[in-house]
Amino acid sequence: MFPPHDAPLTAHQRLLLLICTLMFPPLLLMHAALAVWFQDSFPQRARSFAWVGLTFLQGLAVIVVLTGAMAFIFQALRGF
Repeated sequence: MFPPHDAPLTAHQRLLLLICTLMFPPLLLMHAALAVWFQDSFPQRARSFAWVGLTFLQGLAVIVVLTGAMAFIFQALRGF
């Protein structure tokens, strides 16, 4: 098991950080900084912070792709 000081974040803690990042996107920089800062000393905790940042970026990518696809579809339908 992990030592108490390097325990990974729980699912509830990660969800709370993800919601906070949605409300205040500059927190994404904090997640990246913490993942790099704790990489050697607390690897499990660093991996949890990186998970939150990557999940946020994946959600952002999905929104961008879906918005682009819908705009393309509406533009194609308008042409007919």
